[in-house]
Amino acid sequence: MRKLAQADDSSGPTNVTVQLYFKQIQKIQENDQIITLYCWLEEYWMDEFLRWDPAEFGGISTLHVPADMIWKPDLLVYNNANMNVKDNELQTNSLIEYDGKVSLFRAMIIDITCYLNMNKFPFDQQICYIMLASWSYDGSQIMLQTAEEPTAAPNANKTNLATLTHYIPNMEWKLVDFKYRSNLKFYECCPNPYPDISYFFAIKRNPSYYLFTLIIPSAFITIVTVIGFFTPHSSTGENTEKVSLGVTALLSLAIILMMVSDKLPATSDSVPLLGQYYVGLIFIMFLATYCTTFTLGIQMNGNAGRPIPKRMRSFLLSIQVNRSLFLKYFFGTELTNTQESIKMRLKKYEKLSELKRLFARDILAFQQTLIKGHGGSPPDAEEVQRQDMTRKISEMPASDVNEKDKTSDGYEMYQVLNSIVMDVYNAVQSIRQDLTAHEHLRRIRKEWQMLASNLPGYFSVLPA
Repeated sequence: MRKLAQADDSSGPTNVTVQLYFKQIQKIQENDQIITLYCWLEEYWMDEFLRWDPAEFGGISTLHVPADMIWKPDLLVYNNANMNVKDNELQTNSLIEYDGKVSLFRAMIIDITCYLNMNKFPFDQQICYIMLASWSYDGSQIMLQTAEEPTAAPNANKTNLATLTHYIPNMEWKLVDFKYRSNLKFYECCPNPYPDISYFFAIKRNPSYYLFTLIIPSAFITIVTVIGFFTPHSSTGENTEKVSLGVTALLSLAIILMMVSDKLPATSDSVPLLGQYYVGLIFIMFLATYCTTFTLGIQMNGNAGRPIPKRMRSFLLSIQVNRSLFLKYFFGTELTNTQESIKMRLKKYEKLSELKRLFARDILAFQQTLIKGHGGSPPDAEEVQRQDMTRKISEMPASDVNEKDKTSDGYEMYQVLNSIVMDVYNAVQSIRQDLTAHEHLRRIRKEWQMLASNLPGYFSVLPA
């Protein structure tokens, strides 16, 4: 059967009535800026070469003819990303009536290109359009019009309620608005205008999936990391486990950020809102981890035995928490308890020094008593204070002891007792030095621990 031709131009342009039914939003590819739509398209026009008298043909008033066998308007979607139209369109028959009215029903799946603004992802709203026009006929040959012409001004956005009659909602995207507009475009190459119909639709993303799978879990991870930074120290006074917590949280956020990056275009003009959110969370975690490492480094100074500077120690001990509600809120009673502990340890250190002097005096008096009891003359007191007691006794001059006493039993007993006393003195002196050194190291550690434990309070005050 031969394909029938269109009417000639002498009868004027062919008026083609178009009715678009927006069926479904199937898929949106953010990376490729492509939206896949399922639509129905109805076309109506008059063809004077397809008229007949039903009485002459046995009362036949309508015919169903394959669309490829007659002339039909070459309406295409101008912003179609896939130009192979036949693969995405259902081949149907056209309905021809005896008066020359032709009806063509098309079902098509189209991939339209649309600029997707991802700045507010996943709380974004996109506006796209479908542009229908003839590929080869201008306004002098084909004139497009919609099936329902409202009483609106020309070239204005109009609403056709029948367009959304068969719409199937999408779970991720909500259709918020749908309008169309008829245009007549003039080009420099041609004197006649080219008509087109543009269907604009606005869609808004449903952020529930991203809220419950990405945003809320990431927020909890960040909160746990920040709270872990402000938690008290362990029983050993160290906080190395806080560093491990911060590094683990950073790695988890990096993995989540990789999942989000798959949804974003590679050539995005700006960082999306969700990307800014994750960058902010990573920055907060980095600061918390860095501050934890910094406080740990300060606390390690105490383990190394390096004393805190005197000015810093005087400043910390001079802080009066109870006089300021601001300081009491941020530092609580921990600073007060630590200050009292340091003051107590300082008093113990002074008491140990005093005991050292008293013990040396008692030993000296006891030794002088032993010397007097065995006929010897006591050594000069100033000489004893200048020299060590052990050295003075061992190097005592022979003139200080009578020759008679050297051979007596009392002198031998004196030598034994003196040796025992000096051994006891040396042992007690060594124990005292060890206790003093240990107490001094504990005091230094406590001071550094106090400084490190109060640094989180200082860091929390800085933003305020």
